[in-house]
Amino acid sequence: MSIDIPSKILTLKGQRVNQVKFDEDNKKLIIHCERDKRRAAIDPVTGQKGRINRLIKRLVRDAPVFGQPCLIEIELAQVFINTKERRMEHCPFVDKGSYFTHRFCRLLSGLCRHMSI
Repeated sequence: MSIDIPSKILTLKGQRVNQVKFDEDNKKLIIHCERDKRRAAIDPVTGQKGRINRLIKRLVRDAPVFGQPCLIEIELAQVFINTKERRMEHCPFVDKGSYFTHRFCRLLSGLCRHMSI
């Protein structure tokens, strides 16, 4: 079964959706993305364009889609600065070191305001 999800709905800036799968065993929707090759690799500290050293995959949790838990596998570039220094590019929808998207954090924050402990 194939599902077409427009990019405007997911708002995954800098990523291209390759595949959407539903994992029957874990009952989760998994969205596989790859880094958009048209986007330049930018050093998050200096803001200058850099060379890509390697691509790193991360698995982050997103807000439920169609009532099912959603995981997004994204690909981020490690930017080559000099011979001893490399930095991960900035991702606009996930904070550095976080395993949750901003959308998921906003959802949880909204639920906390209306639910009891």
